[in-house]
Amino acid sequence: MAERILILGNSAAAIAAVRAIRAHGGDRTITMVSAEDCMAYSPVLTTHYLNGEMPESALYFCDDYYYRKNRIACHFGTAAVALDTVAQRVTLADGTRLDYDKLLIATGAAAKRLTGLDPEIAGEIHYLRTIEDARRIHDAALGARHAVMMGAGLVSLQVAGAVTRPDLKVTCVVASRQVLSQNIDATCAGLLREHIEAAANIEFLFGTNVTAISRVNGGYRVSLDSGAELDADLLVAGKGVSPNVGFVDPAQVAVDQGIVVDDHLRCVGAGGVAIGNVWAAGDVAQGRNRVSGDVELVANWIDACEQGAVAGANMAGDDLATAGSVAENITTLFGVSVASVGVNKKRDGDGLCEVIHHDERHAVYRRLLLRDDVLVGATLLRDCDDVGVLRAAVAAGWEPWPSAEAVARGRLKYATRLKAGLRRA
Repeated sequence: MAERILILGNSAAAIAAVRAIRAHGGDRTITMVSAEDCMAYSPVLTTHYLNGEMPESALYFCDDYYYRKNRIACHFGTAAVALDTVAQRVTLADGTRLDYDKLLIATGAAAKRLTGLDPEIAGEIHYLRTIEDARRIHDAALGARHAVMMGAGLVSLQVAGAVTRPDLKVTCVVASRQVLSQNIDATCAGLLREHIEAAANIEFLFGTNVTAISRVNGGYRVSLDSGAELDADLLVAGKGVSPNVGFVDPAQVAVDQGIVVDDHLRCVGAGGVAIGNVWAAGDVAQGRNRVSGDVELVANWIDACEQGAVAGANMAGDDLATAGSVAENITTLFGVSVASVGVNKKRDGDGLCEVIHHDERHAVYRRLLLRDDVLVGATLLRDCDDVGVLRAAVAAGWEPWPSAEAVARGRLKYATRLKAGLRRA
């Protein structure tokens, strides 16, 4: 009987796993389950669809032929609701039961929902994670005059940039004291905020939280803990994501922030021992951070692809280990590129040294973080062309060459110097 492989998920990690499995040959069967009823697409591109830069068709990176060619039995449009690792069975929302010999959990993450609000109004708050989310925001923004964004992280700012126009005011209610508080330092955040405020009809209210939302005159009244109130007709929240682990029994599989995995991407059981035939990869997997060594969630496209490839190869019989994840975010906000790689926070006693280049004339900001002369993190504003090289340096544990100051200035010709350039620590 052919070995039965079951994959929960249909994005970067899942597709990378399929490629690795099929590259090993054999007559294994592959069944794929996805809560969304569509082909694989890139969630990070949804804002480009939302602002009209990209048609919806350009978001998809697989077509029907891909699934046929790779002999994938698809169960799309129905989510997994229960997993029994002892019986080796997954139950779907439509009642279907799927047995497996080997399982990959690549269910990704969903937007965190706001709590403590009127249930009816809470259901009208928009989030951006899926194509359907983007469609809803697009339609709701057409006639809007005042949008309130709860949060100033990547998603909130990307949505604000996509919907803003001269006759649509955007107010960002931000609990922290800066934009992109999880990604960049305060100086970089201040420069980015100044640019955004000058480029668009956007106001930031920092150190502020929403306490209640009520209906007023066909729209919404947003009450803040400062005592102020905002009238709005479009509500969007960007408060991060939560891994899709609701179907997992924590008595069988270890769940912390996400599903805990070892360096081979095997799921760790509740007793701390890896489960031999169950793997997890992508935004749902909590593994080792290559830079810090901590076991944590690092959700980005590159790591999802790398993890999926390793998990798929191991499901096909290899025994590969990952080197660990590297935090990375690269985006363009209101016409300005901003990127962060590796460690982005410096705290007292952590032994980190920072090297900063700030070109005020051109509003360029580049900040490197080093530990014992080894590059462990970088934050870039505007001059981001070498972010791929810096990621490679952080991932490999290299020293900047010829110096950290030269790399911070960003004037190196990496294409010609890479061979002799970054020295391995």
